[in-house]
Amino acid sequence: MDANEYKAKLENSINLQLIVAGLAGLIDHEGYTFHEVMDLLEETKRNTFPALMEMSREESKNA
Repeated sequence: MDANEYKAKLENSINLQLIVAGLAGLIDHEGYTFHEVMDLLEETKRNTFPALMEMSREESKNA
C-alpha cells in the first residue's frame, strides 16, 4: 500500500483514525517515547492476535 492508498483509508475509517490518535496520545499525553510506543504496539499486536483471528474466522463463516 502506498502513501496515497493509506491516506484514503485513513480518511474513510474512524477505527483507523482511533488507532493513530491512540498512538499519538501515548506520546503527547502519557509521556511515552516513540520507541516505547512502538514496543507497546508490538505487544498489543501479539496479545490481540488470537482474538482478532477468531473474530475474522467467525465473520468468514457468517459471510
